[in-house]
Amino acid sequence: MKPLIDPESPAFLLLDISRMIRAEFERRVAAAELGITPGEARTLATVARSGPIRQNCLADVSAQSRMSVTVYLDRLEAAGVIRRSPDPDDRRAKVAEVTEAAEPLLRALKSIGDEVRAGMRGAMSDDDWDRFRDSLRMIRNNQIASRQARKTGGAA
Repeated sequence: MKPLIDPESPAFLLLDISRMIRAEFERRVAAAELGITPGEARTLATVARSGPIRQNCLADVSAQSRMSVTVYLDRLEAAGVIRRSPDPDDRRAKVAEVTEAAEPLLRALKSIGDEVRAGMRGAMSDDDWDRFRDSLRMIRNNQIASRQARKTGGAA
C-alpha cells in the first residue's frame, strides 16, 4: 500500500533542510564563541536582513516566540549591537535595528553562513545553484501572492 503522506514532498524536504541548516548554523555559532547565543545570532541576522523592524514582526519572521525575541533583543541591546526605538507610526511598538557596533559580529555570522551554505551546496554547479535559488524565490513569492490574495478576497 502506498503511504498517504509522501515523506519526500517538497514541504517535508524544505522542513528537513531548514531544520538541518539551522542546527548546523547554531552548532557553528556556539563553537565560534562570539559572545552571543545561537538564538541571539539568528535574531541579529534577521534584523540585519530586514532592516528596521517591529519586534512583533521580528518574532513572526524569525519563527520565535515574542518573549524569546524580547529577551534576545534585551541582551543584544545591552551589548550595543541593536538599538530599539519607538515606532513613529505606533508609539506602543518598538522598532529594532542594528548598530555599527554589530559589524564584526555580522561579518562572523556571514562567514559561518557561507560555510554552512558551502556544505549544503556540495558539488552543485553554479548554474544548478542559481536555478535552485530562483526556484525557491519563486515558491516564496507565490506564497506571498497567495497570502495577499486571501487577505484581499481575491483568488490565488
